[in-house]
Amino acid sequence: MQRVLFLITDLDLGGSPLVVHSVACGLKATGRWQPTVVSIRSPGVVGRWLRHANVEVSSLHARSRTDPQVFTRWLSLMDRIAPHVVVSVLLHANAVAAACAPFGPRCVYLQSIHTLQAEPRWHWQLQGFLGSRCEGIIAPCKAILDKISEFGQFVNGFVIPNGIDAQRFSLAAPMPAAECPWPADAQVVGYVGRFDPVKRLPLLLDELAWLIRSDNHHWQKLHLALVGYGEQEAMLRHRARQQGIASRVWFIGPTATPERWYPRFDVLAMPSLAEGFGLTVAEAMAAGKAVIAFDSPAMRQMIQHDQSGWLLAPQQPHGMALGLSRLLDDADLRRRLGTQGTQRVSRHFGEQTMIQAYVRLLESF
Repeated sequence: MQRVLFLITDLDLGGSPLVVHSVACGLKATGRWQPTVVSIRSPGVVGRWLRHANVEVSSLHARSRTDPQVFTRWLSLMDRIAPHVVVSVLLHANAVAAACAPFGPRCVYLQSIHTLQAEPRWHWQLQGFLGSRCEGIIAPCKAILDKISEFGQFVNGFVIPNGIDAQRFSLAAPMPAAECPWPADAQVVGYVGRFDPVKRLPLLLDELAWLIRSDNHHWQKLHLALVGYGEQEAMLRHRARQQGIASRVWFIGPTATPERWYPRFDVLAMPSLAEGFGLTVAEAMAAGKAVIAFDSPAMRQMIQHDQSGWLLAPQQPHGMALGLSRLLDDADLRRRLGTQGTQRVSRHFGEQTMIQAYVRLLESF
């Protein structure tokens, strides 16, 4: 039995923790790997799900980003488990794993990065430095590896697109209409994910407000559903009030069953420019929903414009509003994009495809 240790910044609801959950459970199911998942912070909801799946979960209980006890706790855990492979996920975890590697047991060290967020620049400078201190870097799209290479050298780069259980989303029963807060005849633009600055949710609110003001009668049934949580929630509520659309914006909160919300959306909007993959985009596509997103390397990897989704030029004034207008006014277009999006996710971004790629990579070491 080979022991693999995953180190991640946190196990709260989010794309990277969900990927670690899928990979760890998939490795355990092979019967050849014994995974342990370690959160630098206290384990969150994804940690509870991992334990429910009989995957060992530990925490370094960091009190701050610079808590020095994290290093001693990590080394102690390494000595106890004696892993064959360590996979650190996200910058903070990569830094801890790389700093401790010379003092821990001998094993294979792999790092993983899941974002293309340009700022702060020092994140990339640090990752460029850390990259040479491991046997390889795993990323869900090649653009991330290209970005790291601008700041430093690394031995090996591996592209493994994230994957989802497509049937979970394509076959899910929708949320009962009575439990949806918006009117039964509403046109609903949806977003699922964290309320984080990198997601550019204020832009989505502004574009929705601009569209409504452009023809209030035509868009009198237009609503926005924000499914998730995060540091920007209070600001987003204030922004909605400022724009005069507070009665059209619904804050659903975090959910363990996003597959039940997607069927209630007409369109899924992703305003971010920094996605390294976009797990919720794949989920919405699997659910048969038309997705609108800005053209970026990760979105281009997932979406073929006007075939499996709708891509926007980032510099186009009111591009999101105009794109939403086009999709919301054309039900046939939405159905066509949704159908082809489902097919594309099933072919290229399935959970088992991702797990098998990780198994092949780990076993190659």
